[in-house]
Amino acid sequence: MTEPSEQAIEPDGDASPNHELGKGDRRRRVIRPLGLALPVALLSLVTACSSSTPASSNPASSTPAAGAGAVAAGSVLTGNVGQGDAFVITLVDSAGAPVTSLKAGSYTVKVKDESTMHDFHLTGPGVDQKTGVPETTEVTWSVKLSAGTYTFVCDPHAARMAGSFTVT
Repeated sequence: MTEPSEQAIEPDGDASPNHELGKGDRRRRVIRPLGLALPVALLSLVTACSSSTPASSNPASSTPAAGAGAVAAGSVLTGNVGQGDAFVITLVDSAGAPVTSLKAGSYTVKVKDESTMHDFHLTGPGVDQKTGVPETTEVTWSVKLSAGTYTFVCDPHAARMAGSFTVT
């Protein structure tokens, strides 16, 4: 008598005691569920990799991921203020992560000031750069950052729109 685990499953789901499974039959039973699982897993992976999260409106409150280090000198940093007349100011690195820590050195800072009621003002040791109110503009600054703390604020709304980062 054959063991129940070696009996063939008929289309109606009943085991047939007269028909034993060959190796090919067993393989088909195992592969069929995997045939559906693989596309589902790939779709989940693609969806997870392509999803994005909104940037924080206060990058100073963000902390780098565990094991993340300071951004290397020579990188491009991107500042944005206003986004229309919204009370948002951000500074992100080339990967789109909020700037919290940088290594000392030279950087390119690209700022997009999208509001007539805000400005983007970057200050710290040896640096004092800003856009103006009331114009909207896109500017690029070359800055040399030394060890210390730097801030970026909207001057008219500094209490609500500010961030900072450290340079080591």
